[in-house]
Amino acid sequence: MVHSVQEAIRRIESIIELNDKIAYDHFTKPQTLPFAVYKFDCDSEGADDFKGVIWNDFIIELYSDPRDIALEHKIFIVFDDVDIKSSCEYIEAERMYQTAFRFRFPYKLTTTKP
Repeated sequence: MVHSVQEAIRRIESIIELNDKIAYDHFTKPQTLPFAVYKFDCDSEGADDFKGVIWNDFIIELYSDPRDIALEHKIFIVFDDVDIKSSCEYIEAERMYQTAFRFRFPYKLTTTKP
């Protein structure tokens, strides 16, 4: 299970084909395909104004042309311990495929007392 945003980033950066081709949200300069971006949001839950858990929603967007099934498979492998979902669409204006991977994981803010 993924335990932190930093761990999720390390896992995606461990894929050789994405070495120096991954960024948070967007790149400032045009990239050669394939490349990826990641994003994350979080929300908390708890009771009585006590927030004990943050839920991190993590998204990886892989851009390629043609669709890179082998690279998609590597992303599934590095996240084989989470419930990951993916979807793919062709972006006509950019002439590339965008495959989005989504998963969610908790981060416990507190520990229980014995």
